Amino acid sequence: MNVVEPSSYEEAKEYKEWRDAMNEEYSSIIKNDTWELTKLPKDKVPIRCKWLFKPKFNANGSIDKYKARLVAKGYSQKEGIDYKDTFSPIAKLNTIRIIIALATKQNWKMHQLDVKSAFSNGELKEEVYLVQPEGFVKQG
Repeated sequence: MNVVEPSSYEEAKEYKEWRDAMNEEYSSIIKNDTWELTKLPKDKVPIRCKWLFKPKFNANGSIDKYKARLVAKGYSQKEGIDYKDTFSPIAKLNTIRIIIALATKQNWKMHQLDVKSAFSNGELKEEVYLVQPEGFVKQG
């Protein structure tokens, strides 16, 4: 199967599947109050962002879904100026394996769920400004 995996917004906007995936990502950002549109204050430097595209496949090789993610290019930030801390509490794979092993040993019931969008729950102390990404249009 020949699936187009775009490397830019310019490529992706030509395909309905990728436009739908970007709209889904946008809807998730709005629903989760991830950010708000505002004017950039004169003393702030914005961080650029980029669309990433990846098809997800079923076990039989057919396409399950098209995933588009909008990510900040955080590597452009400077410690002490744009941020102070680099800690993000994320579960490690070894921790998950230990929990599964314990559940198996103790005969615990386990459930799986698919999380469409996961956002860190930490509160930022700094204000972060992103450059408006291509294809992002304020709705409503």
